[in-house]
Amino acid sequence: MDKAEVALDAVSESEKKTSKSKTKSGLERKSVLDFRKYTKQIWLAGLGAFSRAEEEGNKLFDSLVKVGEELESKTTDIADQTVEKVSEKAKESVIDTKDKVEKLIDHSVHHSLNRIGLVTLKDVQHLEKLILQLHEKVDQLSADQKKIQDELSKKAQQK
Repeated sequence: MDKAEVALDAVSESEKKTSKSKTKSGLERKSVLDFRKYTKQIWLAGLGAFSRAEEEGNKLFDSLVKVGEELESKTTDIADQTVEKVSEKAKESVIDTKDKVEKLIDHSVHHSLNRIGLVTLKDVQHLEKLILQLHEKVDQLSADQKKIQDELSKKAQQK
């Protein structure tokens, strides 16, 4: 607003000087009035531009904030999905590696125990399975033998 006052004061001084000199024509007087009119219009245009820039600047700022929030939401979702995928792959890799290490250790221990002649749990389980199979066969043979003896005793009684 200070610049406008300075411009208006300059116009006023200019008018005073022109009024002192009586030899100026009507054309010069009209140009001074036009200058004053244009100066005021320039000042008002500047105020209007400032006001519009302030309003649109706030709207632009709000719009940029909204776009930023949407982008942040999308990138957060993508980041969460990526972390989840990487986590799953890491778990699978750890489980696979653990299984491989366990198998290697079992094989090494089994091999070492066999070299020194110790019996392993697998050996005992295998022997237990064989004993159970043998027990079933013995029971079957006993049942068959009892049948045969019953048949023989019936034939002997019939004679």
